[in-house]
Amino acid sequence: MVPWWLGVPRIATALAPRETVLEEAKSPYNHIVIAEHGDVVTMYFVVDGTYYIESRLDRSHPRSLDLDYTRTMMAGFLLQPQPRRLLMIGFGGGQISNYLFERIPELEIDAVDIDPEVIRLARKYFDVPDSPRYRTHAADGRLWVEQAPREPAFDIIMLDAFRGVFVPLHLKTAEYYQTLLDHLSPQGVVVANLHNATPMYKHDRTTFAHVFPQGYSFHTERGRQTIFVASAAEQTTSTYQMRRNALLAQPAFDFDLTGVAARWYLGRDWDDQDVHVLHDDFEAKDLRRGVERHNERCEGAGCNYPHSTR
Repeated sequence: MVPWWLGVPRIATALAPRETVLEEAKSPYNHIVIAEHGDVVTMYFVVDGTYYIESRLDRSHPRSLDLDYTRTMMAGFLLQPQPRRLLMIGFGGGQISNYLFERIPELEIDAVDIDPEVIRLARKYFDVPDSPRYRTHAADGRLWVEQAPREPAFDIIMLDAFRGVFVPLHLKTAEYYQTLLDHLSPQGVVVANLHNATPMYKHDRTTFAHVFPQGYSFHTERGRQTIFVASAAEQTTSTYQMRRNALLAQPAFDFDLTGVAARWYLGRDWDDQDVHVLHDDFEAKDLRRGVERHNERCEGAGCNYPHSTR
């Protein structure tokens, strides 16, 4: 049987023949390889011999988004076109937050990644700027948000905290999403990178719908990833308003945001059989212990998550 993750983009079975390894690091969380081919620098996470593209920088176009899914994640601006505060959960090479830092001069950014080695290598090879309005934090994305003040609120929270093929359960539950909602401004959005070919996708979508008043899905060009935008707004955003928001935000971008709006997918793209809302499998008082358990390396094909129906 072919593992489900072979259908997921951003995967290479090995380095390309002409790629040169610049640095390799192993931490308690990741096996990281930084490789270079011409002007292109790539951060890989290596899991069981498979190379997962975490970030990619084309130095000939250093102020652009090289990967299609990162451009699609800008769909958040179709719902919240003028954010003042951004929280990035899952830093990688900092491609998304670097891009937005350069293009939106007043944007305040907090970027959180559990792995200090990821942040170190991003700063070394991916041109992460040193600025008081661009803060990086080596911390678990759940614990950091739980301890963060609710004011000033975030306007956009982006979720891209993959460990190879999976996201730890405590970053996918209704309890976590409620915490994110509690830290959003009234028109704020959470933008999540989801792999729609995985068995978890239907549970992810159902869990978001359980917590957030509104939700919008956008497919990437290859169609195997869905960028889901969960909104704190009580009212649904129409197609016309989405296009108006695209034009309002467009001056900050070097690609067509109305093209991203055209990727809004209105149909159901998952099987609704045996779907569960994902809940924490630990009590609130045991949060830190539960987080530590879920941050241990996932073993086995599929990394089975428990499905609670509490």
